[in-house]
Amino acid sequence: MVTDAADEESEVGGNTEAQGKDEDDFELGEFMREGHLGQHKGDKSAKKVGVIYKNLTVKGVGAGATFVRTLPDAILGTFGPDLYHILSRFIPFLRHKNSELKTLINDFSGVVRDGEMMLVLGRPGAGCTTFLKTIANNREGYAQVDGEVSYGGIPAEKQRKMYRGEVNYNMEDDIHFATLNVWQTFMFALLTKTKKKASGDIPLIAEALMKMFGISHTKMTLVGDEYTRGVSGGERKRVSIAETLASKSTVVCWDNSTRGLDASTALDYAKSLRIMTDVSNRTTLVTLYQAGQGIYDLMDKVLVIDQGRCIFTGPAGAAKQYFIDLGFECPERQTTADFLTAITDPVERKFRPGCEASTPKTPVELERAFRESSFYIRNMQDVEAYEQHLEQTNHEDAKEFEETVQAGKSKTVTKKSPYTVSFIRQVIACTKREFWLLWGDTTTLWTKVFIIISNGLIVGSLFYGQSLNTDGAFSRGGSLFFSILFLGWLQLTELMKAVSGRAVVARQKEYAFYRPSAVSVARVMADFPVILVQVCLFTVIMYFMTNLDVDAGKFWIYFLFVYVNTICVTALYRMFASLSPTIDDAVRFSGIALNLLIIYTGYVIPKTQLLGDYIWFGWIYYINPIAYSFEAVLTNEFSDRTMQCSPDNLVPQGPGIDPAFQGCTLTGAAVNAHTVNGAAYLETQYTYTRAHLWRNFGVVIAYTVLYLLVTIAATELFSFVGGGGGALVFKKSKKAKQQVKAASPSDEEKIESDSDTAVGGSTGEKEEQEALDSIVKSESIFTWRDVEYTVPYNGGERKLLNKVNGYAKPGLMIALMGASGAGKTTLLNTLSQRQKTGVVQGEMFVDGRPLGKEFQRNTGFCEQMDLHDGTSTIREALEFSAILRQDRKVPRAEKIAYVDKVIDLLELNDMQDAIISSLGVEQRKRLTIGVELAAKPSLREYLALSWFIFE
Repeated sequence: MVTDAADEESEVGGNTEAQGKDEDDFELGEFMREGHLGQHKGDKSAKKVGVIYKNLTVKGVGAGATFVRTLPDAILGTFGPDLYHILSRFIPFLRHKNSELKTLINDFSGVVRDGEMMLVLGRPGAGCTTFLKTIANNREGYAQVDGEVSYGGIPAEKQRKMYRGEVNYNMEDDIHFATLNVWQTFMFALLTKTKKKASGDIPLIAEALMKMFGISHTKMTLVGDEYTRGVSGGERKRVSIAETLASKSTVVCWDNSTRGLDASTALDYAKSLRIMTDVSNRTTLVTLYQAGQGIYDLMDKVLVIDQGRCIFTGPAGAAKQYFIDLGFECPERQTTADFLTAITDPVERKFRPGCEASTPKTPVELERAFRESSFYIRNMQDVEAYEQHLEQTNHEDAKEFEETVQAGKSKTVTKKSPYTVSFIRQVIACTKREFWLLWGDTTTLWTKVFIIISNGLIVGSLFYGQSLNTDGAFSRGGSLFFSILFLGWLQLTELMKAVSGRAVVARQKEYAFYRPSAVSVARVMADFPVILVQVCLFTVIMYFMTNLDVDAGKFWIYFLFVYVNTICVTALYRMFASLSPTIDDAVRFSGIALNLLIIYTGYVIPKTQLLGDYIWFGWIYYINPIAYSFEAVLTNEFSDRTMQCSPDNLVPQGPGIDPAFQGCTLTGAAVNAHTVNGAAYLETQYTYTRAHLWRNFGVVIAYTVLYLLVTIAATELFSFVGGGGGALVFKKSKKAKQQVKAASPSDEEKIESDSDTAVGGSTGEKEEQEALDSIVKSESIFTWRDVEYTVPYNGGERKLLNKVNGYAKPGLMIALMGASGAGKTTLLNTLSQRQKTGVVQGEMFVDGRPLGKEFQRNTGFCEQMDLHDGTSTIREALEFSAILRQDRKVPRAEKIAYVDKVIDLLELNDMQDAIISSLGVEQRKRLTIGVELAAKPSLREYLALSWFIFE
């Protein structure tokens, strides 16, 4: 039992109550009529188009199970299969065309008029996401799309090219830049979707979006992700919804957008969609996996999908009776949405007495029954009627829609462009975001500063006070070589940024926020001042500690080439990132490229030898920008220097030798000379000359521009963001090979019939009961009293928990109830002793005793986010937890046996050797629970505790 839980929004000394009052007073309908999220003409929206889909069939590449790549595979694949697969993406005739295709959506037809809302129902994997993405014209990732989709008479091809941002798909996962706060996320979206003349309304709309979804209190809070602390899961979902609304689109497809929201907030969200659909004549399609009756009643139409087949399309109010007439039974108090979804689940569905045999069961039978019903005829008549309406009105709505979209663009944007603002304004907005991201992740920033300063001091001390005579000739080249390379090597971190942010860029491209190339240019613009600061810190330390020539002109030339070379190498990394499907590919090929550039720079192996007949691939020197920078800084240092010959370099040596007949052994020395001219040394040793200084500068700039142009072209032409779920990936073992061989994904009806026959079997229930009985039991009582939790916030403090009291005892299941952001997650983290910041106050006891150090180990905590090592298998993750967290006195064999029972309980036998990174959402959640179950808290005579806290 839990009492007196405070809202997470309760802020010490804050104005939360005032904010809540403002949110309650906010009138969405009035705000929409004012035209802030779409232009109006009178009482009607100026942008309204319905959606027609006819004979829509979508096919994807058949995804079976595959084996994980091992180290030998990666080594051999780098110069073979992997390189071929990457090249085949860019060269069409290299692609394999014999892949087996699997039908994801089979022959769908229907219409959703402007001002209507359609609810799409089906189990996970049924095809709901595929249908929504296809309607939203987001077809990347699918092998083949047949049929016709139009928007108020506008063909899909034209919509994709000219009006992409007007038809949007809001994905189920909340993918954002974690180090942006909520306000910055909304401001950026609006900056790219509002023309310059109306930019004054941007703060007003951003404030309204936060009030609309009750997140005004999170304005300056980071959005966060699995690894970055930020807003709660429900609040992050509302940020995703609001960002989609900021795109001001006309047709929106919402994919399970209530995930993470509490029931009340989900209903409010659905009501908001209803208001926006009615007021702005929007076309709305929604798929929900747990829709309450209140949400269902707001819908106009419903579409039910079972394994890619349409088993009902029609009025939402008629769907329930249709399936009851077919022979299904709707249990009392079951919502209509749950009933319709249960129809597709052989385990959950129920039949009316006497109808068990006659009722259609398989997807094919249910589809056939629908096509033979009156609802199918009515659906086709509705499509035909809407098409006739469009022809009779001469597509007036479509023409008005096109005019309105064009009027909302900046003057410099062409008519055929789907974007709202010019490319320059896109670059400016993206550059501003790059600096927001930089300051949002100050830990990384200061870590890089520390690395630069510390390495500058360490390496500078190695070359400290190096000799000015010929003894320092080679080492002086070494200090310059390191100067050129170090910051470029450090910029390898840009690879992760470029690849990890790819999903956000792809989504916002679909929203027509900006061209992907605008991000590439913006990152270069942000590099100029950031790398300038890094170069200042590094060069000042290195130049003067290594005793380079103290000359102003030489210092600034050295500074300039370190600066432009760092920018050039950074551009090289981003080019590889733009051409690589995964971070693994980007790191491998960037690492190989960097090593080749270092080897062929001309320092360790001089240029004269590189270009000789004995070194393979010596021509790489000519395409190596680092080589040109190295020549520049080396000639800058040595060109006008005259080096005294070190006594050790004078020959011949011995007693009575006349110095007049001694000469210097350093390359480039004249006969019998005791000094060496720097220019002669470089010309003889490296064939370098200072006359090439500004030529080399131009070459480095040219390579930088080349890498940038390739990056821009690659980001515009290629997308590596996959669509839909992929295949399970197994580790290489005999059991896994048997599993893959037995898999038959194309035989869908066999799978369905097997699941039907499994219903009601007693064998599985007995095994499950045995596994449950083996789970360790607890006899302890956990209590907490006056628990408070305070965190620093914007220079002050915020109290997230306020005098929370409660208890938990064996056999009692406690549900924490509260709106999104109320503090449920905060309370769970506090009770499980997992808070790392802030101040926790209050008392917590187990059987009346204070908590010991072993409490956290003996507490199972399942987080909302499923965080695992993606390279492990399911069994490895469970065994790792059991071996390290169970009592050390327990024999290893007993721990492994317990893991087997957990695997049986969670029904993970068939995929226990699957790699975690390839698992779906539901499978990951089962694994999260299993990892905590596998810990099996030990029972001690003074502490018998076995808590499982679920978020």
